[in-house]
Amino acid sequence: MQLLCPRPGCGHVHFLDPKLAAGVIASRGGRALLVQRKHNPGKGLWTFPGGFVNRGEVVAAAAAREAREEAGIEVRTGPLLGVYSFPENPIVLVVYVGEILRGEPRPLDETTAVRFASPEEIVPAELAFETTRAALQDWQVWMREGRIPSFHPGGFPPR
Repeated sequence: MQLLCPRPGCGHVHFLDPKLAAGVIASRGGRALLVQRKHNPGKGLWTFPGGFVNRGEVVAAAAAREAREEAGIEVRTGPLLGVYSFPENPIVLVVYVGEILRGEPRPLDETTAVRFASPEEIVPAELAFETTRAALQDWQVWMREGRIPSFHPGGFPPR
């Protein structure tokens, strides 16, 4: 959507750009870390650590930061799982597969609970967002097909 200046001869276009978010599906023993949201939207529902990317922030670094802020863990972001967007939704979500390097997941300021779930234990109706469901469906396929690669130095290291 674009907003056009209504004044004759102005010609200014104001772009309503999408909002970029980043997340990481970090797993342990083939089970994905999920966090329960403390606030709306999606209060009480589950997602993986993720949130908005700050201006000038590297997207993979934002995903790692969100894991730290929401679950108290240090992760290495690995390969890109996918980019998710839907009509009429201004949020574009970039999701990485991740490796937990340090810390034991725990609820913090933005979460009420944390848990690990195998691909079979994930219930789509309990997930907070359409983008979350789409990413976790892709992760489930990757897990079934054995496509989750081993981690390598190409991932974004924690600070």
